[in-house]
Amino acid sequence: NCPWLQFCPFSPRWDDWGNLLVVPMDGSHWVGIKAIAQEMGRRGHRVTVVIPELSIRMGPGKYYDTITYPVPYDRDYMDFVMASHKDILEKSAQPLMEKIKKRFGQIQKIISFIHTTAESLLFNSSLISHLAQQNFDAVLTDPVVPTGLLIAHKLGIPTINLLRGVPCSLDMKASGCPSPPSFVPRFFTGFTDRMSFKERLINTLVALLEPLFCRLMYWHFDQIAYDFLEEKVSVAELFAESAIWLLRIDFTLEFPRPLMPNVVLVGGINCKVRNPLPEVRHFYQISNLFRHSSLT
Repeated sequence: NCPWLQFCPFSPRWDDWGNLLVVPMDGSHWVGIKAIAQEMGRRGHRVTVVIPELSIRMGPGKYYDTITYPVPYDRDYMDFVMASHKDILEKSAQPLMEKIKKRFGQIQKIISFIHTTAESLLFNSSLISHLAQQNFDAVLTDPVVPTGLLIAHKLGIPTINLLRGVPCSLDMKASGCPSPPSFVPRFFTGFTDRMSFKERLINTLVALLEPLFCRLMYWHFDQIAYDFLEEKVSVAELFAESAIWLLRIDFTLEFPRPLMPNVVLVGGINCKVRNPLPEVRHFYQISNLFRHSSLT
């Protein structure tokens, strides 16, 4: 059961069906977005998913409509970029400087691919005009690639974000969540919420560098935002306009940290509910029997 699905502001009255626009991100990010789109459509809401005509995982579904837009690359180029992504995740025995140079080139290819896909949607004037005429109530998106944030701002409708997190902690800053580096570990540090003085010092230095990291991540999208919206607005400001944040985490696996009321934990949303293992249940019953016997 996902009670938060009942309270998302998709319609002006409780007795109306909502009209939801979904601007997803490809790859593993699509799994959680698809789960919500399917469930909202199954409950009777009108759900429209906008995807490129070529993608890794995205596609049509039973309970939502899809709109595709053309992109200026073919399947071979997309496979080439994805191969670069796999290379980044693999360990290499190359010298450090060669490794850094190679990784930088691979990351540039992936970032260029993301920018090209976003621009293909945002500067498709006929498609944006069509979306503006559909009277959507909200946009559901993964803000790591802020295409959905830009469209929501353009259409003047609220944004609902589904994400695991942004490496530079922009999501925490934009949602107003306190994130003290004294006990909230930063991305890539590998620290826990219980840090030594040295680890807290390193964590604080990383926190101080996060604005620069955010700037490097989204500087090109800042320019895209200016060209698309024809106004001076930054990606950070678009993040801050978001109405609801759905975080794909759970505090049973994550370190505790303060959250604002519009931040909802939905970890495991794309996991199927399974019945308990009979062997485990049987072992639990036997252990209880022995425990009660020893007490008597």
